[in-house]
Amino acid sequence: MNKLDIIIPVHNESEIIVNLLLQFEKQINCNYKVIICYDFDDDYTPKVINQSFLDKSKIHIIKNKSVGPNEAIKTGIDYSNAEIILVYMADDFLNISLINKMILKIDEGYDLIIPSRFIKGGTFENKNLFKKIITVLGYSAMYYIAGIPYRDCTNAFKMFSSRIVKKIIFNSSKGFTYALELTIKTHHSKYKIIEMPAKWEDLKGRKSKFKVIKWLPYYIYWLLYAILLRIKVISY
Repeated sequence: MNKLDIIIPVHNESEIIVNLLLQFEKQINCNYKVIICYDFDDDYTPKVINQSFLDKSKIHIIKNKSVGPNEAIKTGIDYSNAEIILVYMADDFLNISLINKMILKIDEGYDLIIPSRFIKGGTFENKNLFKKIITVLGYSAMYYIAGIPYRDCTNAFKMFSSRIVKKIIFNSSKGFTYALELTIKTHHSKYKIIEMPAKWEDLKGRKSKFKVIKWLPYYIYWLLYAILLRIKVISY
């Protein structure tokens, strides 16, 4: 069994993902594998990896059970058999050094690590003002209205113990709403959670794959779910 499984949802990624995999090899200290999850047969990400990345022993490329990043993540979770699961984005080079520190927190007994852009030491540099406003409103609503005492529930970048996924049934389906569902259910199940400062930057040339308008109703659903749990209209 690997110590760590890294799930990366992909869609037509460039050679940048190969550079990311090489950085993993250089920087991650434990035994790990990377689970690459793609939607369609014509996605060229697997070809890019197979042509460019020499050591494939740690790379598992699997087709999603359904379509979309949330389903990709759930497919990766079902496939995983490691002690620790990490959901990571294909173009995130800012937080690789955080991974080893997160693993240490799991080893200390924490069940969910939330990399947070909105606590001291974290950064969120986004040129898209609308998306930035929606993100800030989302975390504020979860924190102040739904009573989930963490600042970055919506961030898809999460690390968690495999013992959590044995207890949680994921019902989320769109966007990256698994992150909200995971945080809400882990919190209400009284598992140990900690936030650690993380970085996010709107890089030049990066095309956002986050479909704000299309996915917003699904995020609102999980906000309402958390509120109903808080006021005990429903139970988990």
